[in-house]
Amino acid sequence: MGFTSKLKRSRHGVSMKLRVRDPRPTQTVQDGLSFVASLKRVFACEPDKYDEIIATMRQFKSGSIRSAVVVERVKVLLEGHPGLLRHFNQFLPWGYIRAHGPVGRISV
Repeated sequence: MGFTSKLKRSRHGVSMKLRVRDPRPTQTVQDGLSFVASLKRVFACEPDKYDEIIATMRQFKSGSIRSAVVVERVKVLLEGHPGLLRHFNQFLPWGYIRAHGPVGRISV
C-alpha cells in the first residue's frame, strides 16, 4: 500500500487542500466601498481606466466572466499601483493570492 496521489484526501474523497481556511478577516461592504473610493481617487485623471475596472467587476458579478479573467484584467489595469493591488488582493479567493518579489510584497 502506497500513497499515489499528490494531494492527501480525507475519508470522504475531498481534497485536504480545499479544507484550509482563509486566515484573512471577512471583507465587508464598507471595505468594498473603500476600495472603490480609492480607485476613484487614484484614477481621477484616468477615467477610462476606472470605468474599465468597474465594468470588469460588473461583468464578474453578472457571471459573464470568471475569477481568473478578472484577476488578469485588474492586475494589468492596476500595474504601478501596489497599494491598490494589495487592497484588491483582499477580495480574491484564497487560492488566487500569490507572493512575488521581496518578502512582504504581495501582488495578484
